[in-house]
Amino acid sequence: MSMETACFDAAVDFLPRKKGESLDAQILFKKTKVSASFSFYPQARRTKQDEHFVRVHTSHPLPLKWKDRFEVKELKRKSLLGKGIVLFLHSEKIRGKKEKRRIIFLQKLLGGEWEMLAALVQEKGLEGVKERELAQFSSLSQAKLLSLSQGLEEKGVLKILSFSPLFLLSKTSFEFLCQRILKYLSAFHERHPQEQGVSWDRLMKRFGVDRKILALAIHRLTKENKVVASTERAALYGFERTLSLWDEKILRKLEEMCGALQIGSPEELSQSIGISPQKLSRLLSLLVERKKIVLGKEGFIIHSQWLDELISRIKSSGKKELTVSEFKKMTGLSRKYAIPLLELLDQLGVTRRNGPVREIL
Repeated sequence: MSMETACFDAAVDFLPRKKGESLDAQILFKKTKVSASFSFYPQARRTKQDEHFVRVHTSHPLPLKWKDRFEVKELKRKSLLGKGIVLFLHSEKIRGKKEKRRIIFLQKLLGGEWEMLAALVQEKGLEGVKERELAQFSSLSQAKLLSLSQGLEEKGVLKILSFSPLFLLSKTSFEFLCQRILKYLSAFHERHPQEQGVSWDRLMKRFGVDRKILALAIHRLTKENKVVASTERAALYGFERTLSLWDEKILRKLEEMCGALQIGSPEELSQSIGISPQKLSRLLSLLVERKKIVLGKEGFIIHSQWLDELISRIKSSGKKELTVSEFKKMTGLSRKYAIPLLELLDQLGVTRRNGPVREIL
């Protein structure tokens, strides 16, 4: 699968008559002839004196790949000006420092397969490089790309995020992302000391990277005891939320209410205590962290101590099975609350549903 492109970077073995001059000529690629303009990059130290980097813009797109070769002829006389080799597809016009970086990049692409893959992954930064892009960029087989990737990973040049399809990320970019995440979390905690942490959605929006890349970075920081993460959010290791005296008072009242009601829903608590659903959610998550309450599947809230006592009663009852009616009688709960609580006990591995009854495990 080749990429159709009308603008690419190449190395050629000729120069225009005047320094800095652009050149109009004809490209002969395989059996296709197209007119093209050549804009030469500033001279730089190269391995060979007859290799000059140039940005080529053709009149029609060509199906090109890395290291494809072509000839260049004069427009009128049709005499041969020289030969060229494709290096980078879909080039864009750049100036200044970017131009200098581009020349360094092209020098690497002029090397072998190892240099090409390492340079391409580094150039893509936090975006990473996927197998489809590699297949479009070069003629290397899937097996060859995998072998090269594994070799570069062993050398610490890149990281393989997935094997099928292949997904690669520069090791330098990955380290940079990890440091940015730590810096961002630190700033977030400073601005929002009452927040539990940063949600995954917010992190995704902030860094704009593939979820696999973000997950790998968070996993790495978690293993290094720099970050604590759940399926919903991430926070710096050792971070503790700072609550106002008023919030602490509400927190104690919430815990007492959960204990008094034994089981309830967020809507009931929000109305009873007179706070917004958003604030209630933050405070409930803190009670979960402190192991004071347990949140059921349907959003029901149960006091941890009451739940522990219930589990103890079930296990010491001597029964092997438990019906819904028996459970309602044991807890004094209506069916509205008994069913979701039984489902929570199933999730905790205390019971297992078997038709109309629950087996006690």
